[in-house]
Amino acid sequence: MDTSEYDVMGPDGGVFRSIARQSMLRANIFALECVLVLGLYGYFLVGHVNLGRREILFLFGIIYMVRLNIMARWLLPRELSTEELTVVVVWICSILASIAVGAAWQGAMSNVEVVISFILYFVGSWLNSWSELQRKWWKARPENKGHCYMLGLFSLSRNINYFGDVVLFGGWAIASGCWWNVWIPVTMAAMFYFYHIPDKEMYLRERYKAEWPDYVAATKSFIPFVC
Repeated sequence: MDTSEYDVMGPDGGVFRSIARQSMLRANIFALECVLVLGLYGYFLVGHVNLGRREILFLFGIIYMVRLNIMARWLLPRELSTEELTVVVVWICSILASIAVGAAWQGAMSNVEVVISFILYFVGSWLNSWSELQRKWWKARPENKGHCYMLGLFSLSRNINYFGDVVLFGGWAIASGCWWNVWIPVTMAAMFYFYHIPDKEMYLRERYKAEWPDYVAATKSFIPFVC
């Protein structure tokens, strides 16, 4: 496997993209973390959250963890970083705890809550997963080697996958029925926009010097048609 895509230096002097995957050890550790966190989340929901709301919240958790592991095991051709291994046990665990605790204070979901949360959750999941699949399939074609992917959903935003995550967590927060869980999509959006996107795009600007300026001129970095 060509590893040249993974050796560009990041702004802190570290390698922004790790080396190509050597084994599935880290992916297996990641999967175990997901199972443990999801199990604790489900256990709390069963004991403390209203029937109906808890099933929806647990369904959202299952789908999200499955998507994360598809990404870790198949979509990413590189080794998982140490930071990525801590994401589930620190960041995702904190989010699920906030959702579960907030939901424990709520009654049954209204029809409006169900509809809005499902729309946001599944639209966000589709934006994230379908954009990644489109890019993977395009990158797999030999004639596209070394070129920047600017088509499909990525023609709407240079980081449409990140935007999808914010949308789905917005729907998940609504499903919790707790207003203060708005911190989840708001914090996530801020982290993407002010930290992850600038870091990632510094790398991409160097890797795709010829194509990047036109791509930036034609698309927004995060929210389609906005910013």
